Amino acid sequence: MSTLSNQIAARAWCTPETEKIVMDVKLALAFGDILEEYIEALIWCSGSPDFGEGGVARAGWEKICEPLISQED
Repeated sequence: MSTLSNQIAARAWCTPETEKIVMDVKLALAFGDILEEYIEALIWCSGSPDFGEGGVARAGWEKICEPLISQED
């Protein structure tokens, strides 16, 4: 699992609604594993011409997918 997946999963305990809940590390790691699968799928999809410049899915890619896989915070 990547550091990015772990960071994204850990953010679930950093929202105003959840900040007082003690993080369950095993659950966070399980979330990270699942997120890693989605990130890999998005990266794989990015190779499709539909998501490239001029592709029919480009606008959706830029709005939804690209920010999810490039987020580094």
